Amino acid sequence: MHGLGFMSGWGEYFQTGRPTCLTPQVVVGNPTSQSGIQFEGFVEYAYDRAMYLVNNNIYATNLTAEMITHFNNLGTVFNDSITLGNAFASSPAYELGIYMEGNATTPDSIQQSLCMTNSSQAILQSNYTVGPPITLETSFSPFASGSSINHVDHEMYLNTADFLMRYSTPVGKTLQDFVDAYGTSADSNYGAIGPGLRYILAGIGYRIRGGIPMGGSVPNNGSNSGTTSSANSTSDNTSDAVSVQMGGQSMVWICIYCGILWSWLLFG
Repeated sequence: MHGLGFMSGWGEYFQTGRPTCLTPQVVVGNPTSQSGIQFEGFVEYAYDRAMYLVNNNIYATNLTAEMITHFNNLGTVFNDSITLGNAFASSPAYELGIYMEGNATTPDSIQQSLCMTNSSQAILQSNYTVGPPITLETSFSPFASGSSINHVDHEMYLNTADFLMRYSTPVGKTLQDFVDAYGTSADSNYGAIGPGLRYILAGIGYRIRGGIPMGGSVPNNGSNSGTTSSANSTSDNTSDAVSVQMGGQSMVWICIYCGILWSWLLFG
């Protein structure tokens, strides 16, 4: 699912030695006519455009727009990554990055907003019960690259049909075990693809077979997670490769995407 777009571009790209701040993915280039690195802007993913900061009534994409306005250095060539980082830390955009980091490390503070809120021909027509927006994983403090905001809340969705995109898996449980226990009863043909995951994929831009659910699973009332495996799962490590190498554009994440899709084509 990460390879299909369930991934945020927000992360800690500027190492300033100051309090942690988050930004959308930073793009830099190496100009051929001179030394140094050229700032080429911030890049948000389709997934990011629907991230909603619950306590502040604002979307992450609004912060991206403000950050671009306040760090108006598009095309500027800096001596090195440290110079670029210091320039960002001295701009008003830095405070926006701290603000985002505060939300990304506060439990229950960021959701994926519903891509559709009113009935139409695109909405799922079944006995499916309308659910709430999906809450993302923001319980880690400090921010955990690869786990924070790149997964659904671990505690909320363990015993629900939206169990799949948590950052870790209980020891001794197979995917089929979870499908048998929590797979969507109204739409059993979806297996591990819960209603919340389907509406998030619809928000990214996919056409959803059977229609778009209006909401995800109802969260658990409390923690019932039991023992889980290490957070250093394949799912966690995928996002770690998103970080931009300040000396040039990192394309590692493209390789990961291609590898996932190629494996799917080969092994089905």
